[in-house]
Amino acid sequence: MNFQTMSKQRKFVLIAALAGVIGMFLPWYSFSIFGASGSINGMHGNGILVFICFAVAGVMAYLGDQTKTLPSTSWIITLICGALATLIVVWNIIKSSDYGFGSSMSLGIYLAALAAIGVVAAAFMFRSPTDTIKGGFDSFKKDIDDRMKNTGSNTNQNNPGNTNPPL
Repeated sequence: MNFQTMSKQRKFVLIAALAGVIGMFLPWYSFSIFGASGSINGMHGNGILVFICFAVAGVMAYLGDQTKTLPSTSWIITLICGALATLIVVWNIIKSSDYGFGSSMSLGIYLAALAAIGVVAAAFMFRSPTDTIKGGFDSFKKDIDDRMKNTGSNTNQNNPGNTNPPL
């Protein structure tokens, strides 16, 4: 991986995803009860899904020809992961008032929120001029259909007892 020759889109998505992963291990909530204090990081509950979203976005940015922007399918997967991470983190911020007296949000949740927004913004702002949301979903659907068709024909060819020709 040559960071200098990497496209802007991939570079910023990778940086935002890495910042998001770091934010997952930092404290999201701090609390103090009767003089005892502690903290909870983002790797609890639905935070695991946020971590997976950041990891998938980072992998999408890393795979393929790094000098070019993300292909349509990878681009839409990155957008979905960033949007899902944003929704979950914002939901946790809204829900934080439920934790009651003596609790407060910490650095990790803010870093994760900024990183999730950064993944979406970088993937969208630096996309190829031909990429559209509809085109990305169509490409994603076509890739899934192609893989399903290829999987079906490969199983027929690899089964010597099957006398039916592949479709």
